[in-house]
This record gives sequence, C-alpha cells and structure tokens, in this order.
Amino acid sequence: MKSRPVFFFWLWSLVGVVSAAVPATARAQDAAATVTTSPAPSHDEGRRMGWFGLGLRLGYEELHLTPPSSVVGSYNAVTGSNDSTAQHTVRSTATTLTPTLHLGGGGFFFKMELPFSFASNYMSYGIGLYPINFGVYLPGVALFPYGSAGGTASIVQSHSTADPTTSNKIIGGVAQVRVAGGLKYFPIKNLAVSFEVGYAPWAAGVMLLPPASGSNTTRTEGGFGSSWDLSLGVEWL
Repeated sequence: MKSRPVFFFWLWSLVGVVSAAVPATARAQDAAATVTTSPAPSHDEGRRMGWFGLGLRLGYEELHLTPPSSVVGSYNAVTGSNDSTAQHTVRSTATTLTPTLHLGGGGFFFKMELPFSFASNYMSYGIGLYPINFGVYLPGVALFPYGSAGGTASIVQSHSTADPTTSNKIIGGVAQVRVAGGLKYFPIKNLAVSFEVGYAPWAAGVMLLPPASGSNTTRTEGGFGSSWDLSLGVEWL
C-alpha cells in the first residue's frame, strides 16, 4: 500500500507549488496594471501657452482724420486762404510693424505694443497699452481666441528730404482708442502664429507735413476720425 503515501506526497507538493504561484501571479498582474494605467503624455500639453510672451506682427493700416469745418474756417480767416475741409483731411495707408508684450497667459491678461507705421509721406512710432484683454486657450485644437481694448499714442515724423529744415523732423502726433480681436495657433510648444484685426472708432491727430513739390507752404492735416488694421505675426509665449 505504498501507493497512498506516494499519492499524498505528490498532492501535497502540487498544492504547495500552486500556493506559491498564485501570489506571484497576482503581483505580476498588479505591476502590469500599474504600468498600463499610467497616463500617457498629452500631445496638447506639448503645445500649451505660457504666462509671458514676446511677439512681432506685420500688417496694414488705414487712417482717416477730418478737421471740423469751424477749424478750417478759422484757418482761412487767419491766413486769407480759401481751403476746403478735404484739403486738410488725412487719408493714409501704411505698413505696420508692431513688437508686442503679453503678460498673464489665458483668461484676463495685459498687453503692451510698440507700433511703427510707414506711410508714403511720414512714419510714426509710439506705444499701445491694453489693460482689458480676455482669451481662452483651447488645448484640443491648440488655439487661443482673444479680444482686447485699449489705446495708442504715436509721434509722427517726416521722411528724409533734401531740405534739412523738414527732413526727419517730428511733425505731429496721433492718439487712438482701439479694440481688436485675434487668434493664435500653437503648432509647437510656446510658439504661436497669430492673426489680428483692429478698429479705432475714435482717433485724433494733427500733422504739419512738408510742402508739396512746387510749393513753399507747410501742409496742415488732421482732425478726428477712425482707423482700422490687420496683421499677421509670430509670438513666443
């Protein structure tokens, strides 16, 4: 009857092997679960925007300023001229180059600009402050739509001419209340391509432009009006 002890010996051995294998299998499954449940890095996280940004925009601007008829009438009375309002109206187009500063990331933020405008008979440079700005970063599409409201103040300077009395001189200034809307796209982390449209419903300025060809009289142009602009840019944000 030796077969019974041998049978029980083998049965007890198998039970021991199974008992040792089950905890090891459970530990291996737990480790595998830990590995598989770890969140994978998000592609959108690699394109998120930062809190501080520097950028540069290139664009186009149209400025229209008309003097009040009473001002033109007073000018005519003093100078003995017979000018019309249209002769003192600013109608200019310009290429714009605008360095920008962005502080605050998404939600409410602050924006400052240093706008340069290059028109056919003058250039201007100044500062733009925008205390009211709001935008939302959309991580699924890496887009940042935003709106801004603020103002700009610029100095107007003449171009280089053969006459040293009028060459590269400060000849006036322009101030604007401006609102803008734009969109930034982040193709890679912290780098954005931007598009912006701006409108200034209130603008005021005056320019003492150099005499036109064949004339010795300085042209005074300016008044009140509006402007609009659009631009494309890049930003490290």
